[in-house]
Parts: sequence; C-alpha cells; structure tokens
Amino acid sequence: MLRKSKPATASALVALATGWHRLVLGLSLLLGAAACSSTPGNIGIGLPSADANTGAYLIDTLTIRASTVLRDSIVTSSSDLLLVGRYRDPQLGTITAKSYVTMDIGSAFTPDQTQVYDSLVLVLKPLAVSATNPNARYGDTTKTQTLVEVHRLNSFVPSTQYGYASPKLTPMGSRVQAAAVNEREIERRARPSLTTLRVRLASAFGEELLRAGKLRQLTSQEQLDALYPGLALQPGATDEAALVQFAATNEASALILYYHDPSDPSTAINHSFGLSTGRHFYQAEADRSVTAGLGALTTSLQQINSALTTQQTYIQGVLGLQTKLEIPYLNNLRSFGQNIVITSAVMTAQVPDNTSGTRNNIAPPARLSLYRSNRNNQPIALVPSTRLESDVTGTGTPTTFDYKTDVANLAGINQAGYRWSVLEYCKEVINGTVSNDGLLLNTTTPATPERVVLGGPNRSTNKLQLRLYLISNN
Repeated sequence: MLRKSKPATASALVALATGWHRLVLGLSLLLGAAACSSTPGNIGIGLPSADANTGAYLIDTLTIRASTVLRDSIVTSSSDLLLVGRYRDPQLGTITAKSYVTMDIGSAFTPDQTQVYDSLVLVLKPLAVSATNPNARYGDTTKTQTLVEVHRLNSFVPSTQYGYASPKLTPMGSRVQAAAVNEREIERRARPSLTTLRVRLASAFGEELLRAGKLRQLTSQEQLDALYPGLALQPGATDEAALVQFAATNEASALILYYHDPSDPSTAINHSFGLSTGRHFYQAEADRSVTAGLGALTTSLQQINSALTTQQTYIQGVLGLQTKLEIPYLNNLRSFGQNIVITSAVMTAQVPDNTSGTRNNIAPPARLSLYRSNRNNQPIALVPSTRLESDVTGTGTPTTFDYKTDVANLAGINQAGYRWSVLEYCKEVINGTVSNDGLLLNTTTPATPERVVLGGPNRSTNKLQLRLYLISNN
C-alpha cells in the first residue's frame, strides 16, 4: 500500500525532482499532484484527473523529436492501380506520376488479308472518387490537362523483378520511345464523374498492329511481347492539374484495334489487347527543391529533423515520406524509482492550418499505422495501440488510428489531426524489452498518393505533444 502524504507545494516538487537523481537531460516535468492514493488500482488505462488524491504524476513536456524519413522502396507492381498525372503540391513541390503496362494477346490475332484498318483506341477506367478513396483524383479537377500521353516501350522490366515507385530503383528512361503515339492532344478535366477515358492513337501504330496480325506475328503472348513490349502512360508536357488513379484490374481497360471487311463496311470488327491481365506498375517523383528543407532528402532511409522543415513533418504514401517520432529521455523516468507504472501515454499530432488542401482533393489519410523503428529508420513491427476512451467504436487491440476533425490539444483547442496511445511502447522501453529507437508513422495505403502534414514538437500552435501519467510504488 502506498504511503499517504500531503499535497506537495511547487517548491517541494522541485526539491523532490532534484533529490531523485536530478532529472534533467531535456526532461521538463509538470508534476500534477504528488499526494499518493491508498487505492492505486483505481487508476486505469484512461487519463486520471490531475488532483492531489490520484497518486499520479502528469508529464506533458517530455522531449519529443520529429523527423521526416524517405523510404523509396515502395513496390507498385503488386498494386491493382495505375497512376498518371502531374500536380503542383503547395507542400511537396511538383509531383509527376507515370505508369507502364504490357498488353495481353487474349486470343491469337489473325485478321484476313483483305480487312481494312479503322482506328486504334486506348480505353482506361478512372477509379471513382468516394469516401474510402478520396484521392482517386489528387489535385485540382477544375483545370484541363492532357491526362494521358501514350508512348511505346522498347523493353519492359523482367517478370522476375519488382516495379518500384521510385524511378531510381526501376529506371525506365531508355525503355520509353520519345515520340508520343496520341493521334492528337485533347485536354480534359479530371472530373470525379469521369468513368471512361478513351484516347485515340495514331493511325500508323494501328496499321502496324493490323499488318503484324496479317503476317501471323501475333498468334502468341511471346510474339506480342517481342514486337510490342508495352506502353508508357505519362502526363502531357504542360499538365500540372491532378493525378488520376486508373483501374488495372478491369477487363475493359484495353488497347482496342477497330477494322472492317471491305465487303461489309458497316460491320465493325475489333480485337482487344487487355492491359489489366499483364504486368504493370507506376512511378511517382517530386521536385522538392522548392519545398523548405525537404530538398535535402535524397537517400533512402535518410531523415531530416522538423526544425529544418518549418517545424512540420510529412507523410505521403507513394513518395515514401514517413514521420519518425523519438522520445529520447524515456528511460530517464526511472529517476522516479525502479517500481514505476506508466498508466497512460497519449500522443496528439495536429494538422497545421492551410496544409490539408481538402479543396484540391488531397484529403489527409483516413488512417495511419504506427511501427516500431530501428536505428536505420526501417519499420520493425506494428505497434498495438491501447484503445483510448474517446474511441467508442471497435473492439480488440487496434493497430491503426483515425483522422479526426476535433482533436483537442493541451490548451483545449480543437484542431484536425490524430490521437493515439503509445502506452505499450513506453512500457516496453521502460522494462527494457525493446530498444528506444523511435516510431514510424505511415499511411495504411503506402502505394497511393494520399498525404498529410503534421505539426512538429516546437511549434507555437498545432504542436506534437505527449501526455504521460505514471505512479511510483517506491
């Protein structure tokens, strides 16, 4: 049973902290009520009130370090998406996305020698904008753009290799023919209601396909791959409106060759070279040279402190940007004694004003995941989060947490952001079962372009904060 004592005065608390091994090293403590309770079991996982009878110490100024980490090994060849476009993101600079696809033979293409070419059309299916996928259009859908400029490929990535989002990991420049094969440039808006995109391609390309079929050079997939390794789908040279997600699993996405028999010109004949059943991947890169501090991120697993990025950190899935959080002096809590119990540890990360861009269809991720990190900034394992009392939905131990529009900071002011428990991580570090190498925040869909900006720990507003309660049995 804990010994009862009188509520401590401010001067007594200072003396107490000094006597317990002079708890310094950047650890600034707000001790809320030092009187002990005879019923410590009443203090649960939730946040106890800071009155003199709880026996809990409240620490809300424990040092936190926040950084943005670049991890460029994002695999997109296993995705069911294509991503094309260019968008000038006010936070991350100009983002350019390109996709690469092979064609599927379907059945042997053996047209009669007398048949005549009509047209060649690339058909793509944009994903629908929805509550679960608000970033199916990422950017400004009120501006017009080419949307898709089509180039032929000289070769494709071997089937034994992954396709990565980073152009550095899967170089494609020399594989792409310089000249586009669009019949003409047509500008459209990437409107959310767009369900089918039809891009008419040059007659020379279509006539070449028909001629190859007549020569019986397109009777197998191997023949098709040898003659036509694939297509590159790129934004137009002047596009800067939006990125668009296309379905790579819909059988209606195809390169369709239309032709007819001259003896029956009114009857259209076509052959579809499917795009969804073959190999495909997409890439995205950003010109971050215009973004404060982020231009210094050039190497995978490199991190840059929020002090160098205007006290902000970034998360953006397909660009490989994650936020790393470190609590460097967590083990110094042992200065309260060897028998301390952490009862609650809650982090709050808020989204600074004018960074969400919701009007431009760049909504923050609906959910984030928390990973334990190693010293090299690699994710080790998902961190289970003790369910907060404010999270009234769901059961069990969550491994994700939701974006909320009304996350309160310590001043009681609501702001959009995220709130989650790091209780288990803090316990494991204090108990010595894991190394205190930090945590990584990432979107739950890292191969998509969704992004969010988070306030750093030293901002005057919208700052990253940790609120921790502990009791001592010494």
